[in-house]
Amino acid sequence: MADEQQFIHDGLRRQQIDEFFADELGRAGYGGMELANTPMGTQIVLRAEKPGMVIGKGGRNIRNITTEIEDRFG
Repeated sequence: MADEQQFIHDGLRRQQIDEFFADELGRAGYGGMELANTPMGTQIVLRAEKPGMVIGKGGRNIRNITTEIEDRFG
């Protein structure tokens, strides 16, 4: 039963993160994400039509998104 609960929890978390990116990066042509848990932490790969808008000037936008993801989803 615990495996099923973990599977459901992971799926909901992925969906919430995907919706967050769709809201935040809609203007950049957000096209999806890949989420991978690694020994070093969680790696998120974003797909977007305009990666420059995702990164932002001097990397400011991606840093803001990173901190918000860490705060919201741990």
